[in-house]
Amino acid sequence: TSLDSASMPKFQAPRGTRDLLPSQRAVFLRLEDAARDLATRYGYQPFETPMFEQAAVFERGVGEATDVVEKELFRVQAGRGESERERWALRPEPTAGICRAYVQHGMRTWPQPVKLTMTGPMFRYDRPQAGRYRQFWQFDVEAIGDAGPAIDAEVIELAMAYFAEIGLTDVQVLVNSIGDDACRPAYIEELRAYFGRHEAELPELERTRLRTAPLRLLDSKDESMEALVADAPAITEHLCDDCQAHFDGLLAHLEGVSIEPRLEPTLVRGLDYSTRTAFEFYRAGAEGQQQALGGGGRYDGLVELLGGKATPGIGFGIGLD
Repeated sequence: TSLDSASMPKFQAPRGTRDLLPSQRAVFLRLEDAARDLATRYGYQPFETPMFEQAAVFERGVGEATDVVEKELFRVQAGRGESERERWALRPEPTAGICRAYVQHGMRTWPQPVKLTMTGPMFRYDRPQAGRYRQFWQFDVEAIGDAGPAIDAEVIELAMAYFAEIGLTDVQVLVNSIGDDACRPAYIEELRAYFGRHEAELPELERTRLRTAPLRLLDSKDESMEALVADAPAITEHLCDDCQAHFDGLLAHLEGVSIEPRLEPTLVRGLDYSTRTAFEFYRAGAEGQQQALGGGGRYDGLVELLGGKATPGIGFGIGLD
């Protein structure tokens, strides 16, 4: 029997995803080609990780008290015959998987820093919002194995060169240092004490973060937090000598390549692995919650968290969408 069209199912792309029609795919290909060409000129080698990993790679690497893991990890059900213990997740960001690969393949024995680049889809099971998708594309670079500030400046310079290459001439970089294990714990205690004095004013989510991840309060998306965050103690006034010297070095190198960053003391990367340098890119005058073009920073503790020897690293992710 022939089915009338009214009774046929109306299949659509899943919520938070979309099809890239030929005209859009052509634009993406141009963005990807520009990314690959530029990264290669800077000495970053093309690389690829699987689209899914053991969930523990992200839980341990990104951090269990982060939005990425708490709310957004796109978990995958293991198929028949798979070990019950195998818990997988689609990659929400590239850095943890790349550091897992660095450890697995013994890249510590390669000439350092190991400079890698990839572009591809990432997945977050988030509530879709304007400009945000559950499957989205990123251009990523990582430099693993160099602790100095010059490589920080290089990845920022590479990102700025990319924006210029694709026709965005009004991009500004915001930078901050979030310290390291030597100076950050004391700062976090000061932050906890400061926000603790205002606990009654905190929204429910921020009250939870006060206990689990006080640094994340500086990154709050709640407008009622703006005044409190503006008056919070600044981490740049609490850096140890080594972190201060590293930050000063970064600023000097950026000046050397004619990049004028905006210092932003409330800028923190909401990932457990972040240390020292943090940065984000915005179009001038478009600095709202959904407006960041990309960002990155140092993760000097991540390789060790994933089972390797202590190894410094830095990178960025730029959203192609």
